[in-house]
Order: sequence, then structure tokens, then C-alpha cells
Amino acid sequence: MATDDQRDLLGDSSFSDELLEHLDEIPDEIRKKWPRDLAALLDIFQAALQRMGFEADKSRQIAHNLMNEQATYCGGRHVYIPKGDRLKQAIRDVELYNDWHDRGILPDELAGRYKISTVHVYRIIKEQRGLRMKKVQPDLF
Repeated sequence: MATDDQRDLLGDSSFSDELLEHLDEIPDEIRKKWPRDLAALLDIFQAALQRMGFEADKSRQIAHNLMNEQATYCGGRHVYIPKGDRLKQAIRDVELYNDWHDRGILPDELAGRYKISTVHVYRIIKEQRGLRMKKVQPDLF
């Protein structure tokens, strides 16, 4: 639950569960005014949740909650979402680094696991290490 300070800082634009249950009842004339991407994201979220095994009603409820969160924190601004290949690559690079750093898996083994060259593994480790260092130790300039 958000504190009063958080509500003041973020604004109290949260939706109640009761309100979210009625989103499907919004007339088509109103929904048509929504950006197509909003409707598409709802459909994408719901379809993904159903592929994960959620029932239709539950997947719709979760999709609406996800859109609420996105609207609350990103509403009114453009958000860049990388294409699927770039996103998969970024996730792969983070997982590879975690396998090396946290699990101690050797670069040669990582090359086989991720089906890339050992040189590429070293490049990813170097890049990920640099990105993590920036989080911990920002530039001094």
C-alpha cells in the first residue's frame, strides 16, 4: 500500500480492483478513442498470460492491472521498447554475465551454452561489467 508521502510524490492515480473489473464494460465508442497501441498491449498481455496457463478472466484482470501500472508510471510520455531480437539479446547478455559472475561458469562453457564464440563471451562480460560499475560508481564528471 502506498504511503501518504508516496501518493503526494507520485499522485494518487491508482485504480481500485473494483474499477479494473469494469474496464471490459467501457463502450466501444470510448475505446475507439484510445490509441491503437493501448488496445494492442492489452491484447498482447492477455494472450501471453493465457499461454502461461492463466484462465481468460484472470489473464484479462492481470492485463488490466499491468496497463494500470504502465499508465501510472509511464502515462503521457513515449517509452521506447526494443524489438524482440534486441530485447532477447539484452536478456541473454545479463543471464550470461550472471552465469559467469554469480555461478562461476567458465567462458568456454558459456560459449557452448549460449552458442556464441568465446571471444564474444568475453566482450559481453566486459560490457556487462562496465554497465554494472556505472550503476555502483557513476561518472565523476
